[in-house]
Amino acid sequence: MALFGKQFFKSSDAQAEDAYRSGVLAVSAKKFQEAYDHFNRAAEGEHGSAYYNLFLLHGGGYLPTFDLDAAADNFYKAAAIGHPKAEQQLYMLEGADRAGFGMDNLAALASGSVETGFLPPILMVCASRFVNAVSIKYGATMDVIAYELDAASASEDEYVQAFIRRTGVASSFYRGGLNRLVEGSAADQITDGLNDFSLALSRSGMGSKLGKMARCTVVGHMIKKSYLGENASPLLGVKRFFEV
Repeated sequence: MALFGKQFFKSSDAQAEDAYRSGVLAVSAKKFQEAYDHFNRAAEGEHGSAYYNLFLLHGGGYLPTFDLDAAADNFYKAAAIGHPKAEQQLYMLEGADRAGFGMDNLAALASGSVETGFLPPILMVCASRFVNAVSIKYGATMDVIAYELDAASASEDEYVQAFIRRTGVASSFYRGGLNRLVEGSAADQITDGLNDFSLALSRSGMGSKLGKMARCTVVGHMIKKSYLGENASPLLGVKRFFEV
């Protein structure tokens, strides 16, 4: 698959290199869980390309469950070991993690998305970690979550309703969240940014279903990182997200 690209790193550890090559073959056959297992073994031998491919698998929704923190961890490891794509994009994730990425930049990144059947890993990792970081910075986390879940509860899409149920958040928490925001507040600006994010995705080649999943996943990541996450189920990858 083109996203996974050519191998940038070759390990002197024969076992790590063999595991990496087995992972590449599994990706080509779209056996993503099997690819993950092979890349994970290669990463134990500090295989730089394996780290990067683990970032792609975790961050793009290829696996049964989404783990955006694991995606970021593997991205940072790939960059540290000299993987060129990770080095090139490192400034984006670093900006997201210090709450300095910017909602305009997020929408611009989303606008360049293309339909692959999965989600753009760098977009998803930056979006989820930036929105969480900026919400924490300005004390807006609970208001943003309430707004997003209240808005989502009006959706006619069963997969969106199933997502809300998996968050484990009681409706009494988010009911009225749409009307709770103060105009011009941090939470108001963040949710406006998420609206722009969704609009950019819908106008790109992503497709509306994946676009909705992307927004749900960003919100789900926020919930998982908050005290509300105690009752939340794991975030689901692309295949399982739409199985309702």
